[in-house]
Amino acid sequence: MSSIVEDMIRLHESPDQPLEPEPVAEPSPSPTGLFRFLDLPSEIRLRIYHFVLFTPTRKNALRSNGSVGASAKKNKPLSPLSHRLSLFLVSHRIHDEATHHFYSSQTFRLFPVQDFSRLPPLRSLPRRHRPSITTIELILGSSWTAPPRSWTVNQGLGLHEMTFLRTLKVFVQCDPSHPVFEGFRVSKDYYTEFSGRLMRQILERLPNLVQVEFDGYPSVQKSGPLMSRLLQETRDHHKKILWGPERGWTDYADDEEGHQVEDQREDQAVDAAFDGLRAHDPDPVESLGNSLQTVRLES
Repeated sequence: MSSIVEDMIRLHESPDQPLEPEPVAEPSPSPTGLFRFLDLPSEIRLRIYHFVLFTPTRKNALRSNGSVGASAKKNKPLSPLSHRLSLFLVSHRIHDEATHHFYSSQTFRLFPVQDFSRLPPLRSLPRRHRPSITTIELILGSSWTAPPRSWTVNQGLGLHEMTFLRTLKVFVQCDPSHPVFEGFRVSKDYYTEFSGRLMRQILERLPNLVQVEFDGYPSVQKSGPLMSRLLQETRDHHKKILWGPERGWTDYADDEEGHQVEDQREDQAVDAAFDGLRAHDPDPVESLGNSLQTVRLES
């Protein structure tokens, strides 16, 4: 009370001089020092999850994830297991968000292939994570004489539970209907029929599939029996068809262009052979060329 009275007296004695404001005490820092991570926007939280889950050490970055298909070449390198487990054990909410981001960012194989992939196939995944998967891959060509018994589509595979899945990738290693496999295959159409049935069963059980991406090794022809059957099954189920990067297929280029390229290479080889003969003995080559030209004109 006395300080208020003194201020009033000073103001009365010198009305032109303003009163000096009293210093405002700064708020003391929070004793806990907590950062409210869950108050961040979801986009930023997902970006942080990505850094934690997919930032490998030098040792992890050198580890191979297989050698066949998109699941081997497109999957992001993983961080050490201890980092991932630490993130998943923070809280229930962070566990749910981080695991959903992890499973939705990977391409999982329907069936195992012996190329030492670090990611497990679908049957080995926990059932609770199936709805988070967005992309799966079917690799055909392995064990074309006797496909494993585990390569069956049933309830245990859990395709009907993958409600978030949008893309099926199909990678064809070889087409056993090609004549080069004559004498080794069961029959010309055996593996084509097996793969066609398998493809149809998969497409029937995926509830929200949008597109199928096809790719393969250079020996696989898009117009061959195996690819023709797979493409027909995809069209019958009204799915969009995409092409992977390795084989170089497009909607506008067919294998006829490949045959034209082969014919051009054969013509170039013949020309090179004639050039070699002409360099060795020009007279016989001239007579041979004239005779061929005469036969061509008469025909």
